[in-house]
Amino acid sequence: MRVKCIENSNKLPNITVSKIYTVYEGEFITISKEKHYVMLKIEDDYGSVIPYDAGYFKIISDKNTNYVETKIAENKYKFTHKFISYDFFGSMLYDGVGTSLDDFSEAKKDIYKLEMSKEEMHEIIKGDNEDERDFILELAIEVRNDCFAEDVIRLCHKQLNEWKMDKSLETSFLYLSNFKNDCVNDFFIEYLSENEKGNEKLDKIVIDYFDN
Repeated sequence: MRVKCIENSNKLPNITVSKIYTVYEGEFITISKEKHYVMLKIEDDYGSVIPYDAGYFKIISDKNTNYVETKIAENKYKFTHKFISYDFFGSMLYDGVGTSLDDFSEAKKDIYKLEMSKEEMHEIIKGDNEDERDFILELAIEVRNDCFAEDVIRLCHKQLNEWKMDKSLETSFLYLSNFKNDCVNDFFIEYLSENEKGNEKLDKIVIDYFDN
């Protein structure tokens, strides 16, 4: 499930009007067999997964069927993505123990695959949130999606020109290395010709690309 924030009259600091969020858990009541959502647990602007009043949001996508529903009271139900629908997940995620981080990542990937538009993914690739950008690229590697290649090459040019060598740049190179096409070939040849830029990790990714 994906939702858009439609109001924030209480000026909560962690959500932004018109921004889209991913729902991992929630609660609803049924009235005359219709669902009325009362709580949605989203990943907010600070990356925290916490509950919010459903009134702040409008559902824009509800195509994912991988949620488990549990009755918690008369006409009241909880729904949780099946990858994280086990006891004490919340506290485990907070403490980073067990498989909670991996399970959360898999739930997030599942929701993104089914419910995030390519346009939104493109905006994330071009945006400033490196964690989200890397997550989208790792997902794109898994599903062998090369539609972000040109955006990623532009991003790599920018980072190389700024001498910004970090994990995010490495993820971008890994993404590109999965696709044999002219634009990637040309970029990697250009990279190798400018020996003063880059580092050993990037060099290895590019050399392996041409060797395989």
